[in-house]
Amino acid sequence: MEQSADAAEPIDASSENAAREIARLSAENERLREQLVAAPPAPRREHHRGRAFLAALLVAVGVLLAPTAVIAAWTKTEVTDTDRFVATFAPLASDPAVQAILVNEIVTQIDTRVDVNALAGDLFDSLATLNLSPRAVAALQLLKAPAVQGVESLIRTTTEKVVTSQGFADVWAQSLRVSHTQLLAALQGDTSGAVTIGPNGQLGIQIGPIIDTVKTQLVANGFTLAANIPSIQRTIVVAQSDALVRARTGYTVLNTLGFVLPIVALAFLAAGVLTARRRARTLIFAGSFLAAMMAILASGLYVGRIIFVNTVSPAYLPLDAAQSFYDTVTPYLYSTALSVGLVGFGVAVVAYLAGPFSGGRNLRRATVHGADLARTAAERGGVTTGRFGSWLFGVQRVIRVAVVVVAAAVIVFVRPLTPAVIGWTVLISVVVVLLLELLMRPESAETTATEPELAPAGTQASASDTD
Repeated sequence: MEQSADAAEPIDASSENAAREIARLSAENERLREQLVAAPPAPRREHHRGRAFLAALLVAVGVLLAPTAVIAAWTKTEVTDTDRFVATFAPLASDPAVQAILVNEIVTQIDTRVDVNALAGDLFDSLATLNLSPRAVAALQLLKAPAVQGVESLIRTTTEKVVTSQGFADVWAQSLRVSHTQLLAALQGDTSGAVTIGPNGQLGIQIGPIIDTVKTQLVANGFTLAANIPSIQRTIVVAQSDALVRARTGYTVLNTLGFVLPIVALAFLAAGVLTARRRARTLIFAGSFLAAMMAILASGLYVGRIIFVNTVSPAYLPLDAAQSFYDTVTPYLYSTALSVGLVGFGVAVVAYLAGPFSGGRNLRRATVHGADLARTAAERGGVTTGRFGSWLFGVQRVIRVAVVVVAAAVIVFVRPLTPAVIGWTVLISVVVVLLLELLMRPESAETTATEPELAPAGTQASASDTD
């Protein structure tokens, strides 16, 4: 009986412990329930959906505006930049198809104003009155047709030599520069140029610059009294058209849109990325879609070439000349679209490699591990960056930010933006980051390198034995 009583005591103690544990868990459960009731409600899923929708909308607007922004910026540059205008159209003077058009037009104009057949007929008729023999007169008549053909051939040959010469190319480029400069001055409302456009659409010629040129030429020819001619400011109105007013307005609008639209498109893209919860993923989508839109724009240029060539009337511009003209005008637009597309693709790749994705993390881990192995092997061989490496480790974030800022500045401000510029920018940035990872000396490496000097192995062993 005593043994059974002793055995019952542990059972009672165990029951009491279980009861206390149940009571403790119940109290803890009640306390957590009260905290849950008092805590603010969790964010609603609808809020996240609205934020994601807004981010997607902003990115979509930015991507859709990108092609228009690129075209507007290209058009603004072509219209408002005289150097770019000359660089674009000056090569046409050396194009064989354009040269053929010029030669044919010049020869046609000469033939229209100079009747070679009539001149040759008068010449041979005059020779026939010189009391020549009948056989000589007949021979002269036989030479009339070859003479006319020879003169026409001489005119064409001379014209071809002039048009294909370097001097003609220089004159062509200078004429483009002068005419474009005068056109810009007129569109901008500059009254000091030779051609002006008034507020009501009056097209005027400013004769002051012309008089100055005549005065200079007279003095150069020895008429020194011409130096006393005063400066004359007078504009002769030669035409009036409302279209000229619209041209000035269109120039102003184009000049504004070409500058504003790229900034607006970039602002929408940046706002979409900053609004999104998953910014790295959104940045990947934004860069990928931007690259896709630029690819569509570049493809559209090839389609536009077919449409342009088939639309232009052969009576005004032959097929080969139309192709040459289109190929001369569009390369800068094509290279700009390709460059922006490469920027978008590069941003997507960088966002993936730097974002919270398994592939990016593995690559970063492999890069850091490889640099650590190379650095450790070099230090074992006695090669170390020392204090400079420690300083690099301390300012590594600043250096990385500086690399990104410089690369972005190159992309934004360097013009023309070509694939070569983008490629070299990316390559140099990657090399700088890899060199930073290789040359910087983390604190762990510094501690490992300094511990043997402070406490050699033998000293540590003796000290532990002494303790």
